[in-house]
Amino acid sequence: MPRLYARAPDHLGDGVMALPAMTALARLGALGIRGPGWAKRLYRSLGEFVDEPGAAEVAVLFKPAFRAAWEARGVPRRIGLDTDHRRLLLSTALSPGDGHRTQDYASLAAAAGAVVSGEPELATLPEEREAAPKLADDVVLIIPGSASGEVVAWPHHRALADVLGPRACFAGGPLEEGWLPGFAGPHRVLPTLPLGVFAAVAARVAAVVSNDSGLAHLAAAARRAAGRDPADVHVIFGSTDPARTGPPGSTAHVGPRPYCAPCYRKRCHHDLSCLEVPIDHLLTALA
Repeated sequence: MPRLYARAPDHLGDGVMALPAMTALARLGALGIRGPGWAKRLYRSLGEFVDEPGAAEVAVLFKPAFRAAWEARGVPRRIGLDTDHRRLLLSTALSPGDGHRTQDYASLAAAAGAVVSGEPELATLPEEREAAPKLADDVVLIIPGSASGEVVAWPHHRALADVLGPRACFAGGPLEEGWLPGFAGPHRVLPTLPLGVFAAVAARVAAVVSNDSGLAHLAAAARRAAGRDPADVHVIFGSTDPARTGPPGSTAHVGPRPYCAPCYRKRCHHDLSCLEVPIDHLLTALA
């Protein structure tokens, strides 16, 4: 049985941000990993996927919820952030820092004795690159969806695509299948792709434009691993903060900052003015 147990985050963007820390943990010894379905591809070479901690001696809880700590309560050493009223369930409770979330994750792995280095990278497999839809070299991949909803949803993706013309291509995850083709209108829309195949597409295109989303993080990590510049991933920020949760190395486009920004809420309590990044800003960056 694995000696180390890691509870992955529940959201794809956080899972990508945890990649350097998870990789460092895997170097310590046999690692059991529990997480959502996408975790099996994201961490495919790092450990054994498990449903419970089993006989692990150390649990590193990247998921910040009470339930993750409760499920690991039988592990002798339990390392996690002091969040969601779970301090008493942790043997090592770390306070969230003021920096980027990757630093919080690195601190958790370091508390287990791991040495964390580098930014998130996701190398694609030959079969994933072969399965990736073939797009022209100048294509801009546009990702208008996000699980976080209206508070991160830039309202001008379609207008940007209309200006870009044949260079524009839309992409999304399974939750976008119902509305994305209608939203994209005459522009090309990729089908929902497996995680690794999407990463292969994002690594090839000229640029990516996205809300702050898991797919934006995946695109930046895939480009870095492929030797492409993650700065060509252009991320529009509304309720969130690029210095805290932006894809490392990406280019941030930040609108007006009202008194409440960044709020990290799921619903806006103000007027969404934080999302008013002009199209011209993106066109200039993409030129």
